[in-house]
Amino acid sequence: MTSEKSFLEPNMLRNIVVTFAASALAFASPASAEIIEYQAKLDGQSATIDTGSAARASAMITVDTISKTVALRLNVIGLSVDSLSDALVEAPVGPIHFHQYANGDLADAGNSALAFPIAFGPSYQPTRDGFQVQTGALDYASAVAPLGQGMSFTDFVAALENGTVILNIHTDAFSAGEINGVIAKAS
Repeated sequence: MTSEKSFLEPNMLRNIVVTFAASALAFASPASAEIIEYQAKLDGQSATIDTGSAARASAMITVDTISKTVALRLNVIGLSVDSLSDALVEAPVGPIHFHQYANGDLADAGNSALAFPIAFGPSYQPTRDGFQVQTGALDYASAVAPLGQGMSFTDFVAALENGTVILNIHTDAFSAGEINGVIAKAS
């Protein structure tokens, strides 16, 4: 009986250690989404527009590459919700959206395409000096569906990484966009 006991004890101990180690690894390295933060400073004097507008804005864009979502936090000073393009407020693309410049030339307006719309709704809130938009995580595929076509999520992230995407705010005064800014990786 003692020889049987000495044989089982080391195997049992080894099994316990292996089970514990496997459990520890499973809990120590959960699958986590890659979250990428981008930012933009918007004004009326950029490579793509020169409206002379005194309005300005700052934006933080959060991209989750696992769940394929995009979130926007935007603070605008010098424009009101009422100044936004009436035609685009009513449209599925909204008065604020991302444009992608395929060849990277931000001065070539004919080279831009709507890449990601921010539909008008409750996320647009007036503030004392302007307005803010806080979308929460938007499913990329659902958000771009009204475009009927468009770039894949992978291509969208690549364009953000390459600095060929701008955030544009369209108003009644400037239908092509009153202020915008290039989106860059947050520092």
